[in-house]
Order: sequence, then structure tokens, then C-alpha cells
Amino acid sequence: ARSRPAVCCRRSEPRAPVMVLHDADGFLTQLTRMLERSREKGAVYVTMKRYAGIEGKRGEPVDPADCRCLVRAVLGSTKASTMVAAKDHRRFMKSYANIMKVSLDSLKKKERRRGGEKKKAGAA
Repeated sequence: ARSRPAVCCRRSEPRAPVMVLHDADGFLTQLTRMLERSREKGAVYVTMKRYAGIEGKRGEPVDPADCRCLVRAVLGSTKASTMVAAKDHRRFMKSYANIMKVSLDSLKKKERRRGGEKKKAGAA
């Protein structure tokens, strides 16, 4: 019989990729690539969150001009994020809206079930 070593040399599980913080233009480029890859299969999740820095975490009042917007995008294990300053918000949102308008043409219509017949049968 073959003896096994006392210490097992297993490979560690693959780690989840770290969220990469891009500049605004780099993030939009990365988002476009994610949307292109998700055309056949998959879903891109985009979240936006107000970021007020350390002062916001402490509960201290923060000037709205000092706040930023944290934008994250996830496709499977690919992650990207950016911080958008209040002064750059309008330009970023225009570019983001254009990308979404171009990319959302491959959406499928939701199949609706005939629920009306079931409701009528159950009510009678």
C-alpha cells in the first residue's frame, strides 16, 4: 500500500478578483467590454452609491460638493469600479447613458404567462 504524506499539498481555492478602481473613462471602456461579453449569456450588474468619505462614516455633516459617487460593475467574476466627483457627474452620466442606450438593444421581452384564465377559474 502506498503511504500518503503527512502534509497535503492542495492548491488553494482560486480567489475572487479584486475590485479594480479605474478613472471614469477607463471604467466606461471596461463597462462597454462587459456589456459586449454579456450579449450571448450573462448579466452585468451596475450599482451606484453615495460616498462621503471618512466624515460621512463618522456621522459628521458633509458638504454635498465634497461627496462622490461610487459606481461598480460586475459580470461574473470580472469587477470594475470608479469614483465620480460631483463636478464630473453630469459628463459621466451622459457618457454612461449613451453606452447603456447602445448596449440595451439585445434585451429579450419577458414571456408572460396566461394568469387571467387561472384567476377566473379559481374565482368561480
